[in-house]
Amino acid sequence: MTAHSVDHVEFFVGDVNQASHYYCGTYGFRVVAEAGPLTGLAGARSLVLAHGGVRLVLTSALHADHAASHFVRKHGDGVRDVALRSTDAAGDFAAAVAAGADAVSEPETFEDAGGRVVRATIAATNDLVHTFVQRDDPEGPFLPQRYLPVDDGAPDPGLLRSVDHLAMCLRPGSLDTMVDFYGRALGLKHTYDEYIVVGGQAMASKVVQDATRGITFTMVEPDPTSNRGQLNDFLDGFDGPGVQHVAYGTDDIVTAARELRNSGVELLSTPAGYYASLAARGIEVGIDPAVLQDLGLLADRDEWGQLVQVFTRSPYARRTVFFELIQRLDARTFGSGNIKALYEAVERERADSAVPAGAAARVGG
Repeated sequence: MTAHSVDHVEFFVGDVNQASHYYCGTYGFRVVAEAGPLTGLAGARSLVLAHGGVRLVLTSALHADHAASHFVRKHGDGVRDVALRSTDAAGDFAAAVAAGADAVSEPETFEDAGGRVVRATIAATNDLVHTFVQRDDPEGPFLPQRYLPVDDGAPDPGLLRSVDHLAMCLRPGSLDTMVDFYGRALGLKHTYDEYIVVGGQAMASKVVQDATRGITFTMVEPDPTSNRGQLNDFLDGFDGPGVQHVAYGTDDIVTAARELRNSGVELLSTPAGYYASLAARGIEVGIDPAVLQDLGLLADRDEWGQLVQVFTRSPYARRTVFFELIQRLDARTFGSGNIKALYEAVERERADSAVPAGAAARVGG
């Protein structure tokens, strides 16, 4: 496979204007392109949003029979397409189909004076698709002939660098099958796995990546023999498996978290006891613990280095998809050490002040 990074993430949403207002007003995205019936996008309206190296596409249906309408009725607003940047979209598409992937859209070329883009799409699971995107000019138009460029005059805040990873929530018993599919169809390698027990909840997790780690999917399934938890809540709310959260990489998580919180992004809070355990865990990320605690930032380490991360509350009515900010200080994993540490901190505070058991329901994001 020649795909090497996330080109964009497309959300199917009920109201594209409302969704755009939220992402621009809180996360600092800018509208950079638009499409609709007048540009050849039948039955829908679509906006392209950009912030640093992250591009989101928001699409809502204009007619009840459009795919976006069916998607939103079933899943609510959510991730429809994780599009992958490729140097040979047609070749990657052919290889994926030969490996057993279902074709959604055959290779198609869009070209004008501004550049050429080749696209082709395969199905993944439960209405999630992947589009291979080949761009002759990575800085050129989003999609010639179909999307019109927009300049809203707003500056780029420079808080988000890239899509660091995407987390997928899967049904119990399907994790190995999905890892195998992503290996065969997309050429991603299984690089990491673990089994996590948090109180009475348990989950299995595996990670698949390309060679550059520019494409990373963390896949998680609940253990059906354990207590129900947040993974089961996602599967119920989304009506099956899908992208549970999108993690944005940043080079300055303190500034990013502070500015996003001030703009209205709801960051998950963390029990004070968590921060008392950082030194004992051998974690020193060069950020004042008081600042970490004020912003709810979590820190972890692995054999390569350390990381700092924070999770957001879901902005959606079904409380399914949410977001993460992550700054890597050479760490390659995903903060799994925080799950146990957070749970233990919550339990200590519960013992001290009789915090209700439900307070630990969102441990681990």
